[in-house]
Amino acid sequence: MKIPEGFLISAVNCGIKRNKLDLGLIHCPDSAKALGFFTKSANVAYSVTYSKKNINRPIKAVLVNSGNANCFSHKNGLKDTKSIATTLAKDLKVKESGILFSSTGIIGKKLPKDKIKKAIPALIKKLGKNIKDFSQSICTTDSFQKRSHAVVGKASILGFAKGAGMIAPNMATMLAFILTDAKIPKSVLKKMVTSSVARSFNSISVDGCMSTNDTVLVLSSAKVTLSAAQLKIFAKEMDKVCLDLAKKIVRDGEGATKLVEIKLIGAKNNEQAKKGAEAIANSNLVKTAIYGENPNWGRIIAALGHAGIAVDGKARISGSSLAKKDVTLIVDLKKGKSSWTVYTCDLTYEYVKINAEYN
Repeated sequence: MKIPEGFLISAVNCGIKRNKLDLGLIHCPDSAKALGFFTKSANVAYSVTYSKKNINRPIKAVLVNSGNANCFSHKNGLKDTKSIATTLAKDLKVKESGILFSSTGIIGKKLPKDKIKKAIPALIKKLGKNIKDFSQSICTTDSFQKRSHAVVGKASILGFAKGAGMIAPNMATMLAFILTDAKIPKSVLKKMVTSSVARSFNSISVDGCMSTNDTVLVLSSAKVTLSAAQLKIFAKEMDKVCLDLAKKIVRDGEGATKLVEIKLIGAKNNEQAKKGAEAIANSNLVKTAIYGENPNWGRIIAALGHAGIAVDGKARISGSSLAKKDVTLIVDLKKGKSSWTVYTCDLTYEYVKINAEYN
């Protein structure tokens, strides 16, 4: 894996966590075009609010902290977030409007802004190409680092993600940062990535719980020109990178033992297909049955009914063995030609233990 041209990254420990990397930086010296996809929650982190304000401007840097969600902690939370960004901008000698901010961790704890500010000079000094350090710095309950890479001609795509719990469609308690040096008109890139995100990060579920911090950022330094043929390949590779990262999040679901691919086919339209697949993926009864390797298909019918989708005698349910680590369920409604796939995992005793003790 290599970092796309026009980007530098680094990571340090700033003291949010004990003896673990907890502060990461992506720097774009010549600026980058940015696209942002954020949680649909009505209660969002201060970092989400801050990044939404700057997302359409030329971006110079993305600051990421883990171990603290920077959310719903005190009345000056947004002011503190801006203060940290202002310090970073000053030290990088760029405009504060060119900074994006992401946070992940425990909700309700005050972000230690002074610790972060104090660590910024070291963070800047370490800027380089250490992919593993940055990847580690964004993790919380993750059991492994999540990265994906693709090359198209002389251009490349490098994606980072974190997430293991509080994962539901319409984003999850996840962060994803996708960097590319491909020169693509922003309107074209937006169309590509919107499609990629819909079929990946917005089609996963671990526990059906939406987070306050969900963010996917796509940054392009526009250093490498692509031909028309390469542009089509690039779109497919972007799909692959996003889906690879999304599936890694589900595979690392808290306490999970199985990756489950739910394919709902034969729907009237995409809306019905997605609604049905999500209903199955979010059903605790279905997920515990998969954990117990119990093919209780009645739970799938119940989940579809809860979503307002009536089934008749024509519908068919099939799939792979539930004893496998990778399980596929195919639900054919026999109502049309539309389909959607959602990725989920089983629900285990370990998930309850992890979240009962998380504080």
